[in-house]
Amino acid sequence: MKTKTLRNFFVITFIWAWVLWMPFVLPSFGLYEMTETLEGLVMLAVMIGAFGPLIAAMILTYRDGGKEKVRQYFRKCLNFKIKPIYYLMAILLGLVITAAAHYLTNLSGLDNLPNNLIPEGINIPIYVLIIPYLLMLFILGGGQEEFGWRGFAQEPMQERLGVLKGSILIGLIWSLWHLPLWFIIGEGHSYYPFLAFMLYATSWSVIIGIMYNLSGKKMVVAWIMHAVGNLSVPLFPVLFLEDVPQPGYWVWAILNLLVAAGMVIWVYYRKQEVLGARL
Repeated sequence: MKTKTLRNFFVITFIWAWVLWMPFVLPSFGLYEMTETLEGLVMLAVMIGAFGPLIAAMILTYRDGGKEKVRQYFRKCLNFKIKPIYYLMAILLGLVITAAAHYLTNLSGLDNLPNNLIPEGINIPIYVLIIPYLLMLFILGGGQEEFGWRGFAQEPMQERLGVLKGSILIGLIWSLWHLPLWFIIGEGHSYYPFLAFMLYATSWSVIIGIMYNLSGKKMVVAWIMHAVGNLSVPLFPVLFLEDVPQPGYWVWAILNLLVAAGMVIWVYYRKQEVLGARL
């Protein structure tokens, strides 16, 4: 993939999302008030904006080879022929890291995190909600981003920089792409520090990047990890959905960093030949 194509991917990804999010950002700078109508559209705009990486990948793939190239792209992304161990790891990694951060924060006395983040008005058992909520996360709640981050950008990035540096750079870009959400009044991202999110996203990007390569460059693994990682937070909260100190979120970010570092060391000494690309 040409450097120009990769650059265009990131440009389109940012433009798509930031244009949609900007009308909700500007009230934070006093340019106009956040009306009830705007407040009611925030969630929709955030969800549509999250399709930026997928939209960018589709546009550039179509430009490169038309409908057939797009079909090939989706066939590659939706290759489910993966060893069961990688399915298991994709499901468990995010859940275990988040659960560990949740209980470590509570047991250490750093904070007293809630049992879950399911709204009190929903009188449905949490185990009933998990499946439909997870399906939503695959399609609308962040999982779809992986069709761009890992399905389109990962390989050319790691061909140039190696798996580690390429994954770190994707994580940093991924973090900055989210930045406008911290300036939307009432949007949940503003409750926790952006620097902690950047540490988490970059570390999680390294973990996903390594798993993507170990599984045989299967985007489905990254798709599962992103969706289940997002699911883990309401199940094992590491934060409060209010403007208070968030030590649990920092614990979560640091644990992700430690796991990422551990995986890098493990791959370097034990699995580098399996990676299929330089670390």
